[in-house]
Formats: sequence, structure tokens, C-alpha cells
Amino acid sequence: MSEQQSRHGWIIGIIVVIVVAAAAYWLWTGEEKKKEVPPTKIIEEPQSTPEPETLEQPQEQATTPEPQEPAPVEEPSREPPPPLNESDKAAYDDLMSLAPDNALSRWLVNDEVIRKWVAAVNSGARGNLIHKHRPLKTIRGPIVVTGSSIEGYQLSPDNYRRYDKPVRLFASMDTDTAVGLYQYWYPRLAQAYGELGMRNKTFHQVVIEAIDKVLAAPEVEGPIKLVRPSVYFKFADPKLEKLPGVQKLMIRMGPDNAARVKEKLKELKQKLEAMPVQQPE
Repeated sequence: MSEQQSRHGWIIGIIVVIVVAAAAYWLWTGEEKKKEVPPTKIIEEPQSTPEPETLEQPQEQATTPEPQEPAPVEEPSREPPPPLNESDKAAYDDLMSLAPDNALSRWLVNDEVIRKWVAAVNSGARGNLIHKHRPLKTIRGPIVVTGSSIEGYQLSPDNYRRYDKPVRLFASMDTDTAVGLYQYWYPRLAQAYGELGMRNKTFHQVVIEAIDKVLAAPEVEGPIKLVRPSVYFKFADPKLEKLPGVQKLMIRMGPDNAARVKEKLKELKQKLEAMPVQQPE
């Protein structure tokens, strides 16, 4: 795919990962470190603690054609995106334009922007959260649980509020603008993805897979019970604990926030799948 042919694109990596997965991405926190305290306890979350790896189930054979590379969209008012090694400022500024009043400055990392988003999306497509070199800053504030080691722990509904602001920003983002940026930056996204040594699929395919992984997160009704076999809290339900990291994150952000993220991702996926594809030469 020549640079002229693929000349535009890149925000679903951003958008996916802006949640993504993004999801979510403002939301990526890793496992939380806690200290035992009385009934309603507030435990500070470390900035970066790896979440235990889980075995992935074999993927079923695709019954529909994999998405191809998106076709270029001409934007006469803009020059082609800058070289990858010189792209940080332009990419960061484009991301900042997706929300008013510099609202995203609290969340976005401004170095190696494209490479970090690509790595996060690639990890999210496998269901994993990226803990090093992430494109979004860790959510600050305590994680809240109720109960004790004697009576048992539960994830407090108050904990969900930690995710309210980034989820609101993501849900209010203009989908058409985001997809337009995705198309504009796509040559650099594809280049960064190629640096990972991936040859069996396109970055566009990986973006769709990352969205699907988040959308597959189960909806959990009722109190969410936790256990703490060692330092970290885990879900008491073995089925929940075995879920991929991005799906466990969706549970930790609460049902209302998860529903808003899924609604936006469905809208994005529809736009992305409707994009014209690059025709072979």
C-alpha cells in the first residue's frame, strides 16, 4: 500500500483505545493495590501494576471477510501527515481537538503518540491492557470497596464514579470527526503497526477486533464480590476472573459507564465498516 494510496487515517485506534479500548484507554489502570480497613475502605491504586495474564480461548474461524485497508480520503486543505518520527505534536493536537477547552490534556500522553496508540490497540485486540508505554494517563483517585476479610468484599458503586469523566468525554466525541482523523492518520498508524512485526493482518482489522473484544464484555447484575488471596483484589466469580483484561475493566467501571462506552463503540464500528476500502492496484 503506497503512502499516496493510503493517505489518510487514524482515530479509531485513538478512539478505541480512548476507551479501549478503549476504551477505553483513559481507563487503563492495571490491578489495584489495597489495604485492609473497615466496612467502606478506600485503597490507593498504584500507577502501574500488571494484571495477571489469562489464557485466551482459540478464536473461531471468521465467517465474514476481514476488513481491508481503508481507502484514502482527499483533504485538499491539509498536507499529508508528517513523518512518523516527527508526528507527535500534530497527532497530539488533532487528538486534543476532539474535546473542547483542552479537556483531554488531563488524559493524553504527548510523546510517541501514534506508536503508543497502535501498541495499545494491538494489545486490546487480544483482550489485554497495556501497562507500559500507555497512550493515556492512569486514572487518579482511590478505588472503593465495601466489606472486610471476615464478611467478604464487594466492589462499591462509588468506585464507578472514578470513570465518569473520561467516559463522558468519549461518549460525547463527534464520531464523524474522529473517523475523519482516523482516515487522515492511517498511513502513520499502518507504519507504526508494521514496526511491531505484524504481517498477517492490517491495522484496520486489528482496530475492529479491539472494538469487538470490548463489546463482548458481559453485563454483570447485582453486587460484584471480590476476594483477596494475596496482595490484589480479584473477582470472586472464577468466570469473571478469567475474562480478558479489557472486559474486566468494563466491569470495574460500572454498568452505566460500560453501556455508554459500548454504545459509542457500536457507532464507531458501523462507520468504520462502511468506509470505502483500498482497491488493489
